[in-house]
Amino acid sequence: MDDSGVSVLDAFIKDALTAQDQRKASFEQRGLAVITTSGALATLLLALAALSTTKQTTLVLPGSAKPWLIAALILFFVSAVAALGTNVPLRYQTATPSEIKKQLDANLTTAAAVEVVAYTHYKELKSARCKNSIKGWLLVAALAAEAAAVGCIAFAVGLTLGG
Repeated sequence: MDDSGVSVLDAFIKDALTAQDQRKASFEQRGLAVITTSGALATLLLALAALSTTKQTTLVLPGSAKPWLIAALILFFVSAVAALGTNVPLRYQTATPSEIKKQLDANLTTAAAVEVVAYTHYKELKSARCKNSIKGWLLVAALAAEAAAVGCIAFAVGLTLGG
């Protein structure tokens, strides 16, 4: 492969790597949003439970609603844990100083150096895609658990208001 072909591929790979960096940041940001909403919704759930145990209120949870609220609480916990997982610092492949030093000491031609850089960017891209897929699946799990928890609360409220 000639130097210009490798240069074009390297530019393409760098663009893809930049996209993966943006994808990672997006997953992490949305994971934090899930944590925030799960926390707010869990607080409302606990307030509803507190109201049902206060003697000064006329709101009494029927026994059939309590398992739904317990399920919602568990699902909010699962959602928060999965969302926190999106922000776990995973080890992304990057060029190490020793690898760079080794290539510098090799006294490569321009064409060979461009090829080494392109291959290094390729390895970084492959690693980023793998790690970001993990973060993506954690985000999907967090959103699914949160949606299920909201459904459980809605069902419990329906039983309470209808009962």
